[in-house]
Amino acid sequence: MADFVVTSGGVSVGAFDLVKDVLGEIGSIDFWQVAMQPGRPLAYGRIGQTTFFGLPGNPVASLLAFMLFVRPALLALQGLADPLPRFEPGRLAHGLRRGRRDELVRARTRVEADAVVLEPLTGQDSHQIARAAWADALVWVPAGEGELPAGSLAGYYRLP
Repeated sequence: MADFVVTSGGVSVGAFDLVKDVLGEIGSIDFWQVAMQPGRPLAYGRIGQTTFFGLPGNPVASLLAFMLFVRPALLALQGLADPLPRFEPGRLAHGLRRGRRDELVRARTRVEADAVVLEPLTGQDSHQIARAAWADALVWVPAGEGELPAGSLAGYYRLP
C-alpha cells in the first residue's frame, strides 16, 4: 500500500475532470480548490490510510501546487519540524495588479544595493512552462484591489 498518491489533471470542473469524483467514491475529500492563481483546482483527501493530492493539469499550476502544498506535506511526513515554504522580502521592479485571488507571479531576482529586486516575467499563463523555466522566484501578490506599485515590498519564495 502507498503512503502518498499524487495525480496531475482531472480535478477541475470540465467534462473530463473525473479524479475528484472518483476520489469521493473510493475515499474522502478534505478540501478541493484553493484561493490562489495559478493552482486553484487542487484536491486533497485520503484513500484509506493513504494521503492523496490531485494537482491541476496545467503544467505551471501543477508545479506551483506541488511546491507549496505537496512538497511541505512530504517533508512533514519525513519528520521535518518546519516544512512550510519560506517567503522573504523583496522589492518589485514593476507594479503588479491585484486580483480576486492571491496570485503567485513567476519572477527573476537580482541584488541591487541592499535589496533583492523582483523582476516579474512576461507570459504568466499556467500553460507556459517554457517561460516559467526562467523563474527563480515566486512573488506573492495578495488578493485585493488596485496595484502593488514598483518599489514596494513583496514576499517571494526562492525556487529550489
